[in-house]
Amino acid sequence: MLVFTPRSVQDARRVIEAVRARHTVLVNAAWLEDSPGQRLIDFVCGGIAALCGQVHRIAEEVFLFAPGAVAVRRDG
Repeated sequence: MLVFTPRSVQDARRVIEAVRARHTVLVNAAWLEDSPGQRLIDFVCGGIAALCGQVHRIAEEVFLFAPGAVAVRRDG
């Protein structure tokens, strides 16, 4: 699993490329302001959908992006 704390919207590409390489990625977008943070998450969600991957919201500004073949279970 990789953990990203993006500093700009341009970091979205790195997240998508990591999922394409079959890594599960946890993204903490708390360091970004609201509008750039939302753009980053929207862009990554689009890229992940194109890869038939998964998106899971873990907390307010924390998201888990995973390849489609990865089993993700949530307790609770």
